[in-house]
This record gives sequence, C-alpha cells and structure tokens, in this order.
Amino acid sequence: MSQRSEHSNVSKQKKGLTALIVDDLSINRSVARIILERNNFKIHEAKNGKEALDRYHKLKPDVVLMDICMPIMNGIDAMKQIREFNKKDHTIPIIAYTSGEHDESISELMDQGFSEYLLKPFKEKDLFEKISLFLP
Repeated sequence: MSQRSEHSNVSKQKKGLTALIVDDLSINRSVARIILERNNFKIHEAKNGKEALDRYHKLKPDVVLMDICMPIMNGIDAMKQIREFNKKDHTIPIIAYTSGEHDESISELMDQGFSEYLLKPFKEKDLFEKISLFLP
C-alpha cells in the first residue's frame, strides 16, 4: 500500500476532528498545520502554553500537539493545567513534540501526563501513527 493511500484511510477516519497546535515557532506550527489540514482536521494554533489554555477551554479540541520549550508558559505546565481542568476525563490526547533539547527524558514526559511524544522534525506517517492511537 502506498504512503498516500495509507494517509487517505486516516483522512476518512479523522474527518471533522479538531487539533490544537502549540509551538512558539511559526514554521513548526505551519508544518503541522499543513499535514493535519491535508488530512481533514480543523486547526487552531497557539504560540505558548498560556494561549493554549485559553484556546483549549474555548475549543475543546480532539487532540493537542504541544511543544515543550516555549516562552510565557512551557508545554509541561500547560499540559498539567489541561489535565487538572479535565480531572474526570483524561482521555484528551496531548502529544508532546520536541527537538529533544530539554531536561526531561521521554519517559519523564510520559510520566508527567503526556499521551505520546514525537521528536522534531517528524514525518507525516509518524504523526498519524501517534494520533491514531487515540482517535476513532
């Protein structure tokens, strides 16, 4: 099966879902946005953890793609506040995506409450492999 046809199957499954992309670098948000829009996601963006919290509370996205190192509020603090807000329902997938240039190891990120992780730069198939673990 070709890579494109695999993505087409994912696209049909994910139609109409929303994603919140959180990253302080516009180029990283753009890459993720292009990939997700091409696969029928409605996209919302935030430049830091504080903006992510504001948008999360208004939008209730189906998945959050969260950078770790950002100004104002980092991804770990934002994720923890989202989890605190959703105490009764921890099912919202929050996927850490990082260059790996931070103090926390991948296992520490998972222990803190992230659903999954991706290392930047990531490939489209890797992103959908992670998302598919959580969404119908």
